[in-house]
Amino acid sequence: FFFSSAIAKMLARSVGSMARQAAVRASARMAVAGRRSFADEAPKSQGIPTKLTLNLLAPHQAIFTKKEVDQVIIPGADGMFGVLPGHVPTISELKPGVVEVTHAVGEVERFFVSSGFVFAHADSTLDICGIEVVKMEDLDPSLVSSGKAEAEAALGRATEEVEKAKAQIAVEVYTAMTEALNAK
Repeated sequence: FFFSSAIAKMLARSVGSMARQAAVRASARMAVAGRRSFADEAPKSQGIPTKLTLNLLAPHQAIFTKKEVDQVIIPGADGMFGVLPGHVPTISELKPGVVEVTHAVGEVERFFVSSGFVFAHADSTLDICGIEVVKMEDLDPSLVSSGKAEAEAALGRATEEVEKAKAQIAVEVYTAMTEALNAK
C-alpha cells in the first residue's frame, strides 16, 4: 500500500519529532544519573587460600561443616579427581566410591559415598552432597558381602524395568564398597 507524498512528509515530521523528544529525555536522564563510565577496578586478589573449606553432607547428617582441609580426592562420574585450594569451579556427579579427605600431611580420613554431587566453588569451598556417606572403618565386610549377594539375587529375579534398575544400582554400590574395602 502506498502513501501520498503529503502523508509521508507528515509521518516523517512526526517520527522525527518523537525521536528528538526521546533523545532529549535520554540525555536528561543521563545528566541526572551522572556520566557513563567503565566499571571500577576489580578488587585486588588475596591469592590462593592455603586451605580448602569442606562441607561433607548427607541427608541425615552434616559430617563436616566449614572444615578447613588440605585436599580432597573424589570419585567423580568421569573418574577420580583431586581438589586443592584455588580449584577451578566445578560441578560433578559422584559415582559410588571413596572420598579421601586430607586434613594435614599424614592425616587422612576416608568415607564411602553411594552417589550424589560435588560443587567446587571459586572461593575454595567444596560441597560434597552424598546420598549415603559412611566412614570406611564403619563398613562391615560381612554385611557388604551379604548385601552384594542379595542385590545380585534381586537383579536375577527382577522382571520389571524399575525393579531391574533398582537392583542394578544396588549391585554397583555394593561392588564399589567391596572394592573400597579390598583397597584398604
